[in-house]
Amino acid sequence: MKPTIPLARWLAAAALLAATTAHAGTPGYYISGDAGASLLPDLHFNDTISGTQHEHFDTGIAAGGALGYDTGDGLRFELDSQYQNSQLAQLGGRSATGHISSASLMANATVDVLRDAPITPYVGAGLGLQNVGGTVNGDHGRAWKPAYQARAGLRDDLTDQMSLFGEYRFGQSESVKLTGPADTGHQHFSDHLLMAGLSYKFAQ
Repeated sequence: MKPTIPLARWLAAAALLAATTAHAGTPGYYISGDAGASLLPDLHFNDTISGTQHEHFDTGIAAGGALGYDTGDGLRFELDSQYQNSQLAQLGGRSATGHISSASLMANATVDVLRDAPITPYVGAGLGLQNVGGTVNGDHGRAWKPAYQARAGLRDDLTDQMSLFGEYRFGQSESVKLTGPADTGHQHFSDHLLMAGLSYKFAQ
């Protein structure tokens, strides 16, 4: 009769096997670039004469990049900048002219959810500043405002250094003041971004 392996010894062997086969990331600095679509929700413009008016925007463009550090254990820290521009289509249910654009500088942290998956899902968040402004039917203005963002995406490591990713971002900042010849308004701002890009990790 063959000897049996005690359960504790079998579990220890399984844990050792899992540890030796788990994906071990390489720490290092990286850069990334991305581009995609800006999908502004129905924002609102609070005018001193007309009151709160709802806005509708066409699909806009977005692009940006980041410089970061990968700790090698699924956690990354980065400085990220994004630019967005969207054309105004309607204000208060009527045709309107103008645009809203933003440029952000954020400090982000992201974490891999399933490190050993062939395509790695990740989530993250960031805090920083956003330069928001534009023109709404002749009222215009721009200012830096506190902002935050949340993100979720999928990353495919093409090589040890190059990765392809796609992600969704939501960002929001404080309202910015726009002024015109006869009135003053406050422009609410938040954004949905659908982005795709590449990142490159520098060899150690």
